[in-house]
Amino acid sequence: MSQAPITPITLQGAAGKLAAWVAQPPADVETRGTALLVPGFTGSKEDFTDLVPMLAAAGYRTYAYDQRGQWESEGPDEVSGYTMADFVGDLQGVVDQVSPDAPLHLVGHSFGGYVSRVAVVERPARFRSFTLLASGPSSVEEINFPPPALVAQAVEAGGQEIIWQQLNAAMTMADQQPTAERLEFLHRRIMATKKANIIGILTCMTEPPLKDPSALRDSGVPLLVAYGDTNDLWAPAVHENFARELGAKTAVYRGSGHVPNEDVPAQVCADLVNFWKEQA
Repeated sequence: MSQAPITPITLQGAAGKLAAWVAQPPADVETRGTALLVPGFTGSKEDFTDLVPMLAAAGYRTYAYDQRGQWESEGPDEVSGYTMADFVGDLQGVVDQVSPDAPLHLVGHSFGGYVSRVAVVERPARFRSFTLLASGPSSVEEINFPPPALVAQAVEAGGQEIIWQQLNAAMTMADQQPTAERLEFLHRRIMATKKANIIGILTCMTEPPLKDPSALRDSGVPLLVAYGDTNDLWAPAVHENFARELGAKTAVYRGSGHVPNEDVPAQVCADLVNFWKEQA
C-alpha cells in the first residue's frame, strides 16, 4: 500500500495550541471518512508515525495530536489543569475542528482510550466508530502498572526523569532494543512533556474512566477492542472479557505488546479499515 505524506498542523485546545498531524488520501483514492487518533500516557502523535499515512492511503483523512502538555502541545503548569474533563474537553473541541459536519472514526491508545470513551459517551452522535487500542478497563485493577498515586508522588519528587527510568526498565524487561535515535527521541519527549501533565494523568488513572462501563456499550457507537497478546499492561483475558461486556468486536496482535500501532502498524491499519468499512 502506498503512503500519504504527513502535514504538521496546529489545533486549538482550551488551554492553548495543540500540535497535530494530518494526512490526506491521495488524489486517486476515494475519501471514505475522517479518523482521529489519540495518544496515551507519555505518548504523542509520533506513536502513530506509520499508522497515519497508511490510513490516509486507504481513503481516510487521518489526524493525530499531542494532548495538552504533551510533547509539542501547550498546556498549563498546574496539575489542576489536567483533569479528565480537561482532556475530554480538548478532544471534543478537536473533533469539531477536524470534522465539523460529519461523525468520525475515533481511535484511543491506552490513556487516550480512557479520554476517548468518555467523549463517546458524552456525544455518541459525533462518532462513526470507536476503537480501544491497548486500552483496558481501568488502571485501578487487573493492570500490570504500579499504583498511579505512588508513581505520581515519585514524579512530584523526582520529575520527568523518574518516568524515563521506569520506561527504560519496562523496555528492558520486555526485551525491547530501540535504536539510539529512538531512545534519544523518547527521552527528549518525556523531558519536554510537562510535569503537571504526567502527574495529572496519573491522578486521572486512580479512578476508572467511566463509573458505569455499560454506558459505552449503550452509546450505540460500533466498538472494537484491539490489543497485543504479549507484555501489554492488561492480560489478553482482561481485554477479551472487556470486549464481551461491551459487545465489541476484537482484533488480537500475536507477539505484540502495548504498542501494536508501532509494532505491527500494517495489521492495525487493515483491521481498522475493515472495521470502518462495516460502518459505511
